[in-house]
Amino acid sequence: MSQTTTSPAGQTVLLTTFFVRDALCALDATGIQEVIRMGPATPVRHAPQEVVGIVNLRGKIVTILDLGLRLGFDKAVPTGDSRIFIIEDRGEFIGLLVDRVDEVVEVECDQWQTAPVNVSASQARFFHGICRAGGRVITVLDPTPILAEGVQ
Repeated sequence: MSQTTTSPAGQTVLLTTFFVRDALCALDATGIQEVIRMGPATPVRHAPQEVVGIVNLRGKIVTILDLGLRLGFDKAVPTGDSRIFIIEDRGEFIGLLVDRVDEVVEVECDQWQTAPVNVSASQARFFHGICRAGGRVITVLDPTPILAEGVQ
């Protein structure tokens, strides 16, 4: 698994970038257990709308969340490009459904900025910050509040 490194210019982090609808987002690569293709998921009755379903991943039951719904976008329509980011939270594996994976980039933490003021507080709580890499603006997500919203 990748690690955060220290360079002469400051602390850097590896970010795994992906798209949620048309938004370029990222997670710290060290928090991602693996990335899998979207396959059949078993629906869960009476679950919140953002719960796509559950899957059995090598004997572990993983709840799959539609990350876009959690961020305030419309419901995902899975395609061949859709992927599930498996992350661990409080001893459980959770899958975050994204529309497509992009690349892994290395950025310096001191280049991050806070969310713009025009981002609503309800969405900004999901952000670690905003950064630029390769001429693109990336929203760096904080998985803790994303996962804290009533799934477990």
